[in-house]
Amino acid sequence: LYFSAYEVVKAATLDPKTHEATAYGSALAGAAATLGHDVILAPLDTVKQRLQLGHYRGLSHALQTMVQNEGWSSLFRSFPVTFATNVPYGMVMVGTNEFLKQQWTNSDGHPKPLTLPVTMGASAVAGFTAAATTTPLDRIKTFLQTQQLSPVCSIGVPPEACPMKSSTPLVTGWQQAARRIYLNEGLAGFFRGMTPRVLSHTPAVAISWTTYETAKQYLRTLE
Repeated sequence: LYFSAYEVVKAATLDPKTHEATAYGSALAGAAATLGHDVILAPLDTVKQRLQLGHYRGLSHALQTMVQNEGWSSLFRSFPVTFATNVPYGMVMVGTNEFLKQQWTNSDGHPKPLTLPVTMGASAVAGFTAAATTTPLDRIKTFLQTQQLSPVCSIGVPPEACPMKSSTPLVTGWQQAARRIYLNEGLAGFFRGMTPRVLSHTPAVAISWTTYETAKQYLRTLE
């Protein structure tokens, strides 16, 4: 779904003269791909964040507990800010990736075939740039997703014994979350976790896009 949306929008916004991806087309392609991605994965991302805090035995237990204690809306509480985070991320990542591919394969005015090193390098830089610039939005999203849970329990304590805060969210919107982070942690709080975020997204984007581009080139040889 992600790459299908990307290809459809990219093809519809190619430069009519050069038949290359445009800056606005790359951004729109990234946004469209993100929309298809987030509608399905935003609830799963919320569950993942909570599982990582160690409060549940597994996926089914997490879903059951969240719905029972907080209602179905708990799965989608962070969707607006998740979408607001991932759209800029997708736009920056795809735009940077397309720009670098064009620059590195057409530096002397003579287009060259897209190679594996160029694909991997462009996507790695794109992942790094997008992850770093959208860290503040991701910090707000994570705050909304996990605010009702106390810090992770000690090792050896069963998940059901982990304390939970009130079932009523303390913060319900991204503006309130941003204000709470700023008042408690200052501007530096918006960039907490940036290093692991960059270290995880950079290779992930490089691997996924290199795999995709390699598979696409291979399928073209079969036509």
